[in-house]
Amino acid sequence: MRITILTQYYPPEHGAPQNRLHDLAKRLVAAGDEVTVLTAMPNYPRGEVFREYRGKLTAAEELDGVRIVRSWISASKSKGTAAQLAVYFSFVFSSLLVGFLKLRRSDFLIVESPPLFLGFTAILLKFAKRAKLVTNVSDLWPESAVQLGIIGPGIILSTLEWFEKTLYKHSTLVSCQTEGIVGGVKKRLPEAATILFPNGVDTEMFTIRPRSGEIAEELEIPENAFVVGYGGNHGRSQALSRVLEAAAIVRGSRGDILFLLCGDGPEKPELVEKASKMGLDNVRFVDSQPREKMADIQSVWDIALVPLKDIDIFEGARPSKMFELMAGGIPFVFCGKGEGADIAVESGCAVSVPPENPAELADAVLRFAELAFERRREMGAAGRRFVEEHFNRARLAENLRGSLAAINGGDS
Repeated sequence: MRITILTQYYPPEHGAPQNRLHDLAKRLVAAGDEVTVLTAMPNYPRGEVFREYRGKLTAAEELDGVRIVRSWISASKSKGTAAQLAVYFSFVFSSLLVGFLKLRRSDFLIVESPPLFLGFTAILLKFAKRAKLVTNVSDLWPESAVQLGIIGPGIILSTLEWFEKTLYKHSTLVSCQTEGIVGGVKKRLPEAATILFPNGVDTEMFTIRPRSGEIAEELEIPENAFVVGYGGNHGRSQALSRVLEAAAIVRGSRGDILFLLCGDGPEKPELVEKASKMGLDNVRFVDSQPREKMADIQSVWDIALVPLKDIDIFEGARPSKMFELMAGGIPFVFCGKGEGADIAVESGCAVSVPPENPAELADAVLRFAELAFERRREMGAAGRRFVEEHFNRARLAENLRGSLAAINGGDS
């Protein structure tokens, strides 16, 4: 099959959608498919185009057998709504032009949403390249934007809701990351053909590893510290300011617990400033790391955190980082409710606490710190078994490819 993936986010950027989509593309190529990715000049999460791509309107390259076509984007460091809309729409229109000129005919065009606006490009390219459209929904927009306070009632919201439904109507298949998203799509368009394509993990990259002394030395982790790790985006959705408040509570009880926050994002400067003002010497920030290195960094964590903001739509969220923790045998605290919390607890690798509740988070961390090492190791082993059985990306990609082949008349 010839498959094109349209996404604003792709490696060498780091992040959940980047990792997930490149993993899928590699597996499709390995299965014998011809895969092209149409994406933006890398700029996330810094808000500036990476140095080697600056000044280019378009670029072509290959990574792991995947053909990558890039188009210009007006990157911005501003967190303002107007600035972010300008970023989104710059890629919507540049990718449309480059797609018309550079893409070959495809059997399937898979578009990643959000950003929802990219569906405009997808619909037009669907007709131009005579492809069947597959919309992969990793977050329900505009509903998420409303609950995050980005968009309020009015003509803009009504227009986005109309377009969301229109995109589903034009899609041969809507792949959804969670059961909650499946329900949300069906609520908007009951006749939509949907498939559950959940977050998962590369179980060969993320494995149970011995503690890396080299990483511990590089990050200057005290020898007897109990390390509480976080790896991922520092954005609005993660409510990391509440983690800082929990760290302040923990510091009052035990001085050997170190919170290690790894990653980058729009909220990071404010978080660093807040931690400094609070005098949190038990919190350390680490720059964003290559995904391959995160598997080693996880080895120095005694436990980890998967925090979410307290909004209704996140009751259907399944953050990809929790599957990486399970694969690495790292027990963790899930700060949330709903689907993600249920899966975390079912794995045997985690406990859950309510979202944005510093007191309960601090209590869970302290209880983990008192837990015997052997018990934590048993929890980690249970998580590894669970993720291998239910959320192995190799199996998930195989299932999605099977659905595409069936739609394509059995021609794989």
